[in-house]
Amino acid sequence: MFKALEKRIIRASKRQYPVPFLSFDTLLKAVSYGYQAGAVLRNRWYQSGRIPRKHLPCPVISVGNIMAGGTGKTPMTVYLAKMLSESGKKPVVISRGYKGSLNHSAAIVSNGTRMFLDAGAAGDEPYMMACLKRFPVVVGKDRYRAGCMALDQLDVDVVVLDDGFQHRQLQRDLDLVLMDHDVPLGNGRMLPAGRLREPAAQALARADAVILTRCPEILGNSSHPVSALAPDLPVFYSRHQPFLAGVYPAGSRNSQLFFTPQKKSETPPLSDNLNGVSAVLFSGIADNRAFFRTIQGVGANVLDHLEFEDHYRYKRADILQIRHRAKALNAAMLVTTQKDWARLDKDIVWPLDLAVIGITLTLENESGFCRLVETRIQT
Repeated sequence: MFKALEKRIIRASKRQYPVPFLSFDTLLKAVSYGYQAGAVLRNRWYQSGRIPRKHLPCPVISVGNIMAGGTGKTPMTVYLAKMLSESGKKPVVISRGYKGSLNHSAAIVSNGTRMFLDAGAAGDEPYMMACLKRFPVVVGKDRYRAGCMALDQLDVDVVVLDDGFQHRQLQRDLDLVLMDHDVPLGNGRMLPAGRLREPAAQALARADAVILTRCPEILGNSSHPVSALAPDLPVFYSRHQPFLAGVYPAGSRNSQLFFTPQKKSETPPLSDNLNGVSAVLFSGIADNRAFFRTIQGVGANVLDHLEFEDHYRYKRADILQIRHRAKALNAAMLVTTQKDWARLDKDIVWPLDLAVIGITLTLENESGFCRLVETRIQT
């Protein structure tokens, strides 16, 4: 019952046309007014100091968004942490640990070289970032306590908050807001009638910069909605670059074989591995159709795509279904995402080669972005 209601709300939140009178959409729109009022009041209390904010004795950078759903926060968080490391800083990524089973106030997923938690405890995205072993990762619903733990037990000097824009409790030195280039405001409505977490103008008023994600290769000359809402706000343009994170041969088990390319030149085209290959896809991410278009776009012969909800925890029956479908269609390869890989049982033996696709981020005006970050964390 609850799953069916959730799916109905998700479908309604993506609709662009006017809401019909006396419909389920009308009810959602009415509820969204209450949600908006609560969000506005909460932000006013924080702004006025009525709700006090906590401070960590180090720079804090938040990577977040104003819409529910995927805008590419994880690739941006990885990009930022790597950039800080390369500049001589010692960053730690702190995440809420969404969908993880951890009940503690905070816990270390990885110290940058050694893993301490699996995806079931930490959540898929923190675990996926920790598997890179490029920087420490800590999870905790209370980001202040998680930050204190990181500073006390790890050799770090900068905190990067993953999905931290609405977490107002912790003071930060730089607030980065990610917005999808093509649908930056969704249908323009608040949750649950739309995907906005708070009014866009109010949110952008406290942001320090906007990063537009999934930008086209050639940017048009027309103004973007961000320009009208916040004309003085710095805007950076980014693109998502899919890459082959690993291939598990038929008969092997999942293991940590992943890498994140340092440069675009290190990323061989996906078509080198997937062009002409008959494949069955499976994914449980915010935008499954985008994954399908990516794999189809590199020339793979997509026989079927098994879609699951975002952050879905795969069960034995699901794996059997994937195997059966691939066999029935005589597929040559299975293909999934790095985020899905993090949620898979590592004891699974695959009957076909399993290709795992990751996403890395490229940023236009990288030097300008670096200057912005350096300026904020040094003040």
